[in-house]
Amino acid sequence: MVHRTSVLLTTEGTYPCYSGGVSVWCDYLVRCLRNIDYHIFAITHAPSQQPRFACPPNVTSCVLHPMWGTEEPGTDETNFSEVHERKIRTDRTALLRRFLPHFSSTLRQLFSSDPDPESLAGGLFGLHQYFREYDYANSMRSRAAWEAFLETAAASDISLNLEDATHSMRWIQRYLSLLAVRFPRVDLVHSSMAGLAGIPGVLCKLEQGSGYLLTEHGIHMRELYLHLSRSPYSSACRRFLARFHRAITSMNYHHADVVTCLGEFNRQWQIHFGADTNRIHAVPNGVDPASFRPRPSPPRSRPTVLTMARIFRLKGIDVLIRAAAEVRDRVPEVQFLVFGEIVDQAYFSQCLALVEELRLGDHVSFGVTSDSTSAYAEADVYCLPSRSEGLPYAVIEAMMSGCPVVAADVGNVADLLGGTGLTVTPNDSPEMATALLRLLSGPGAEDLRRSLAHQALERARRHFTIHQFTQRFEEIYDEVAQARHDAVLSLATG
Repeated sequence: MVHRTSVLLTTEGTYPCYSGGVSVWCDYLVRCLRNIDYHIFAITHAPSQQPRFACPPNVTSCVLHPMWGTEEPGTDETNFSEVHERKIRTDRTALLRRFLPHFSSTLRQLFSSDPDPESLAGGLFGLHQYFREYDYANSMRSRAAWEAFLETAAASDISLNLEDATHSMRWIQRYLSLLAVRFPRVDLVHSSMAGLAGIPGVLCKLEQGSGYLLTEHGIHMRELYLHLSRSPYSSACRRFLARFHRAITSMNYHHADVVTCLGEFNRQWQIHFGADTNRIHAVPNGVDPASFRPRPSPPRSRPTVLTMARIFRLKGIDVLIRAAAEVRDRVPEVQFLVFGEIVDQAYFSQCLALVEELRLGDHVSFGVTSDSTSAYAEADVYCLPSRSEGLPYAVIEAMMSGCPVVAADVGNVADLLGGTGLTVTPNDSPEMATALLRLLSGPGAEDLRRSLAHQALERARRHFTIHQFTQRFEEIYDEVAQARHDAVLSLATG
């Protein structure tokens, strides 16, 4: 009987419960690699979050792990007798002898400015084994845990007051809840980011000898720093969160057998944060050319600029709106269509206020679409105003659909376009407006749109198809699984 490779695919805030590029990537992966048996472990924000993607038959299990919104942190189990027995076993003796040594060791690494990835992995793995017998919530909410946290914080160079310490301990209680999960036995773990979703890869590698493949789309630490720079938390809390995630990221890079990136921009950031250069492989995203292809453009009375993006600050919708005001002044009939899920309601409200302030109500509209292929066909230009990206699917889709692109020069976008679109400085609305006007008005605009669209289409068909990227991951699966098998065999015989 032929052995089918089993893969635990781990996600955080993406597949299968959320829209967006990473979710599309996951869906392509599990649907195209039908000879792989996938298990899905998805970290979600709350129990109310339900799957939006239907899993294909080769997905043998799908576990949703809500990080927030539950009565107590830990796993949601229906076997109440087992839960009750674990709670009873979690007495002071167990806490002091079995829990505290691993928890204190973990805390020291999470607070450290120079964490040791082996020590952190050892502490997390010890806790993971402990939580098989003892209760997670009772342990993490115990007086012993709180005192250990305060002692470690006091010994660090992060000055947490009582309020800061309470916030930080609550984050730890929620973030580490996945240590109580029992993961399936698999040949390898494939994490879709270097943050919390990577922890199962380390645990399964230590416990089962599984291979560990880490894929990054955006760079987790870079995007975290961008988020923290505008967060309402105190400076001490921001420092703690940065230390926490830096330690987790370093551990994931250290233990991953292979780290994949989307291009040279990502690769340099991965090296900066500690990834081994020799383990990094570039695997660009791809789309299905049968689904995304040039289609006849329907008659339209208004020049149309399309943006497909989830609505939150990193996507730069406010930059687009300010550019739209300048374009409107030169092309009064222009319309900007923004299609995407609202992720940050407060930011969306700011965008709506900006539309009203700039009197763009007749020119900028928001919505969602289930027919993105038609949306590209109906647009004159696709615009990406993002502040941060990896290798955005929407740009590849636009290229494959024959829609010319104007994009902020972020992430790997310039490499993706390869001169077949117009790139502009991030956060520069006037420069974005100038580029859009080159394609929308004046002599030669139509010819330039047609030329760029043709060049982009040819480039996408050569380099960014779904077959190319899924085939490469299948090869990496085989390489990682075989290497781990050989390592285990060598230990057994030697």
